[in-house]
Amino acid sequence: MILKLNENINIKKVKASLKNQIQKGLCKNNYDFEINLIYKIIHEHSNYELYQWQLFGNDKEIVEQEIKSLLIDITSLDRKLAWDCISIFSRYQSLYEHRNEVNKKYFEGKS
Repeated sequence: MILKLNENINIKKVKASLKNQIQKGLCKNNYDFEINLIYKIIHEHSNYELYQWQLFGNDKEIVEQEIKSLLIDITSLDRKLAWDCISIFSRYQSLYEHRNEVNKKYFEGKS
């Protein structure tokens, strides 16, 4: 698998950081705390940002396998996030087509 969580991630510290961001008004969406937590883990505590455009250039099955593996790892940090991880997985499934087109057009030079 390409996508990995950072080593030694401390879920309690990540939750506290997110709560702090929400209290300061830095979270500008209406998502539930758990959804924001999962996105924070994906974007700040994994290598997703480094590989996202490379990843979305692959076949849909590969992308789904990578995202699913990362979400399973997140669920292992906190089992209460399992249902929210499932809903986030379906969001990434629907984003695949759009990101794949953008990847081909701008990053691979295909149109």
